[in-house]
Amino acid sequence: MSDTVFIMKYDFYKDNINKHSKIKVITLINKAYLVEDIITNKRAWVMKCDIYPINNHDKYGEWSYDEEWQKLCM
Repeated sequence: MSDTVFIMKYDFYKDNINKHSKIKVITLINKAYLVEDIITNKRAWVMKCDIYPINNHDKYGEWSYDEEWQKLCM
């Protein structure tokens, strides 16, 4: 997952990471992911359903391609 960039889908974690921020995964435990904002380096524990991959959608078989989110990412 180190080469995959994600986007934050929701504003639940706005104290650390804002909605639509680009993030990377640091580590994961089951469906909880420790993510880090690429710009601010702030971290938060989030659920898998709260993030969407900008690239490598099908690489892990975890996320499915979503046309609306892809348009937002670009």
